Amino acid sequence: MIWLTTVTPDGQPQTSPVGYVWNGMTFLIISAPGAPKVRNLRGNARVALHLDLDTGSEDHSVLTIEGEAELDHAQAGGLAPLTEDEVSAYLEKHREAMDGAGMTPEEAFTELSTAIRVAPTRARSY
Repeated sequence: MIWLTTVTPDGQPQTSPVGYVWNGMTFLIISAPGAPKVRNLRGNARVALHLDLDTGSEDHSVLTIEGEAELDHAQAGGLAPLTEDEVSAYLEKHREAMDGAGMTPEEAFTELSTAIRVAPTRARSY
């Protein structure tokens, strides 16, 4: 789980816990197309991501990443616009959560049909 912070049109930061996959270059997050975070990103693509790396460590256990997000929407009623590698990586990491929510992968990728790809521009650890 990673925390995604977007900004509402009136300037209020809004943070949401989200599932993600990291491919070495970008973070991939999938979302429902009508979610507030998606609406926020339409107006301001700048985001922050926060990840707790090691809850047992006192030094450099939190990673904060700033970046630019790009939205990629499925065609009406379609699956999230993901590559085969992205689908495989997402399933490997989040299949248990999908099962726990009572969703098949097809149902999840249909409901969460907006891909958010975040390219990091700055990282800090605390």
